[in-house]
This record gives sequence, structure tokens and C-alpha cells, in this order.
Amino acid sequence: MNYLRLQLPDGFDSSTRTIAAVAAIFLTLPLSAQTTRDPLTNDQVEQVRDTGDQPAQRIKLYMKFIEDRTQDIHKIASNSKPPISSNARMHNLLEEFTRLSDELQDNLETYSEEHADMRKTLKELVDHSARWKTALQEPKAYADYDFARKTALDTADSTTELAQKVLTAQETYFATHKAPKAGATNER
Repeated sequence: MNYLRLQLPDGFDSSTRTIAAVAAIFLTLPLSAQTTRDPLTNDQVEQVRDTGDQPAQRIKLYMKFIEDRTQDIHKIASNSKPPISSNARMHNLLEEFTRLSDELQDNLETYSEEHADMRKTLKELVDHSARWKTALQEPKAYADYDFARKTALDTADSTTELAQKVLTAQETYFATHKAPKAGATNER
């Protein structure tokens, strides 16, 4: 093992060096396993960044990205003879759906605290998120992606619930506070 040389203080024998090397390898494995691929392309990330000060537009972007995943899920699920590789693709799509929905929820909570007027977009989100669950129920239960599917279904439910909750809160807030004038609204 001349190619792997650990610098240990004097008094350590070769078995101690071997144990230290093995321990170092095992300690770095979880770090590489924790890296997950971003579900957004670089262009989509830029689109999200560009809408940071436009709550309704950012929410609509996330809705579009999630819709893209649900359409792909539907295509794979409705294929009568999907290729074997489709199980891995289905798993990835379900995980991307979950990550995007989590990001959407984080944005909803942030913009809600800022009292950004998103009522129109939230109504659309409530309608869309109800349909997402239907698309997520289409794939047959399969061990390769069943946990990811159940997680995505739970996330779809929580997204719908949060959107409805934020919509109700906004309707109450803007009923007691003056809504922005037509030309100064946050809805775009």
C-alpha cells in the first residue's frame, strides 16, 4: 500500500495505519451519498432567481416545473409496456416532484409572511395541486419507487393544504387591510 500513505505520529504500526485508512474511507462515503441532483436546469434556476421579487410569478414557475414532472409521470404510467429503465426514471421524477413541491411550500410560507398578494395564483395552485395527486396515483405500486411515490403523494397533500391555508389567510388579511391598487398589485 505504498500509494496510500497516511502521516501518523511515530509509534503507530501498519495495522493502525490500515484501520485509519479504512475509517477515513468509510467516513467520506456518507458525504458522497448525500449529494442529490438539483431537479432544475441551470436555465430554470435563473428563471427562479429572476422572479425573486415577484411572488406570483415564482409560484407559477414552480407550478409549471411540477406540472412537467406530473406529465412525464403520466406518460410513463400510461405506457402499456414501459422499458425496464422507466422504473429508475419514475423514481427520479417522483423525487423531483417532492423536492420541487417542498421548494414551492417554502416560498409560499415566505411570501405569506410578507403579505404578498397571491390570491389569484393561490386559487390556481389549489386547483392544480389537486390534479397532481391524481397523476401521482397512476403508477402501479412497485418496490423500486413505491416509497418515493408515497412521499410524493404526502407532499402533494401538504401542498394543497398549505395553499388553501395561505389563500384563506390572505383573503382574511386583505379583507381587513386595503388591497393594493390595480396597477400596484403583486399579482403579475
